[in-house]
Amino acid sequence: MIRILIVDDHPLFAEGIKSIFNMEEDIEVVRHIINGKAVPDFLQHNEIDLILMDIDMPVIDGIETMRMLNQQGFDIPILMLTMHQSLRKVRAALEEGAQGYILKDASKAELLEAVRTTSARKNYFHRKINDHIFNYFRGKNSTSAKADQLSEREKQVVRCISEGLNTRSIAKELYISEHTVKTHRRNIMHKLKVKTSAELIKLAYEKGVI
Repeated sequence: MIRILIVDDHPLFAEGIKSIFNMEEDIEVVRHIINGKAVPDFLQHNEIDLILMDIDMPVIDGIETMRMLNQQGFDIPILMLTMHQSLRKVRAALEEGAQGYILKDASKAELLEAVRTTSARKNYFHRKINDHIFNYFRGKNSTSAKADQLSEREKQVVRCISEGLNTRSIAKELYISEHTVKTHRRNIMHKLKVKTSAELIKLAYEKGVI
């Protein structure tokens, strides 16, 4: 079951999305939140497989919400669902770790495919922004990073992430606290100069860490 948190300040639109998901046996909408600032507190007490989030919201927008979640060590795939298709918005979302980016004019089939793909920690991008995505990743691939900067414990955390384990599961696997896992993850991302788990796994594989 894919457990989803919807973060969007338009209740009517969110209800329409929920009605689509309610027809699918493998998808469950756990909560709809209209304010990005309320997301961390909710995630502290609930297990979520995917965050479906808009960019334009009051108080703090979707980009700032992702930045806040990164700073607090949350590692949950985020699928942006928005009307924005400008390079600036797409790049900002990717820099903050969006697993996928889909436009609100997408079909039901496209949305469902995006949800199932990104919840499995694989990237999904709407066909209308393919050029933006290509240019972004082409630039990222030219950036060098050294995996030998990682400690043995950090390499263990990377291997756990590559196996799809969440923060709680990694803590149990390595017999450390969830707070320590989050700290290791922040340090790893900083050392390797990556923003997303997908980039981390790709780089770790290339460098022989996993």
